[in-house]
Amino acid sequence: MEARSGLTRAAIMLSAGMAISGTAGLFSIESGQPTLNVIFFRCVFGAIALVGWTCLREGWKSLFITQRALWPLVLVSGVCLVLNWLALFEAFKLTSIGFATIIYHLQPFWIVLTGALLLKERLSRDRLGWICVAFLGLILTIIPKLGVMRADHDWLIGVGLALVASLFYAATTLTTRAVKTVKPSVLSAIHCLIGIVVFAPFVDLTALQGAGNGMWGWLVGLGVIHTGVVYILLYSSYPRLPITVIAAGSFLNPVAALLSDFFVFGRSISAMQGAGLILILLAGLAVNLGWPFGFGSARRVAPSQES
Repeated sequence: MEARSGLTRAAIMLSAGMAISGTAGLFSIESGQPTLNVIFFRCVFGAIALVGWTCLREGWKSLFITQRALWPLVLVSGVCLVLNWLALFEAFKLTSIGFATIIYHLQPFWIVLTGALLLKERLSRDRLGWICVAFLGLILTIIPKLGVMRADHDWLIGVGLALVASLFYAATTLTTRAVKTVKPSVLSAIHCLIGIVVFAPFVDLTALQGAGNGMWGWLVGLGVIHTGVVYILLYSSYPRLPITVIAAGSFLNPVAALLSDFFVFGRSISAMQGAGLILILLAGLAVNLGWPFGFGSARRVAPSQES
């Protein structure tokens, strides 16, 4: 019973983190800053929030990773994360927040595929079925935009960047799962520090001249809320959850992004996209609550083994 309660708590944390993260595109666009500036200051304010949180909860000594064998994975996961931000935030500008986020959420399928083929994780038929339902919902949300993609080359570039971002984020998730001994807040803080180092040479200082308090408000929010709060929630839940639950829960992110597009920028959602969103929500809820898929008893499906 205690283990089930812990799994439920982790699933709730994952869902909350993913839903909040879906509004990151809104903050980045509203800041009015170039993408490299947005990412740099996200890392700065995110690092401040995460280091402060860790020092208050665990003490400053917890910020140091003593196991040298973990550093390569920590560095790889951090680089993948900040490159993921770079590609995704630029995709927001070239397409739209909602559409880029939808394409970006091909990443759960890279995670599931990698988990099955490389990590030899066993997948139940029920969860595989619900993942397929979510994939169908994803397709339904993309179809109405196909015509726009053919006419606008920026849209095509944006789609490509969103796809690249999804690959980087999948790599971040998998490498993060391999460093479970590192506290989530410490890992997130190190990732932000890596981002500061990587993007500091590319900050456009002229774009900051004459910027009002509103711009700084969006950037601080992006760092504190979408990096500090969200990554504490996500990295606290990842080690406690199987890959399929992470994949399904992450679909809450595009729902929040599409709603941001609708209520803030007036970009309407078509009936087909609405149907896709319903399928995505249904699949995420079903996996988190352990609903059976179809009829018959649940069976375990192991990844194929070829000699």
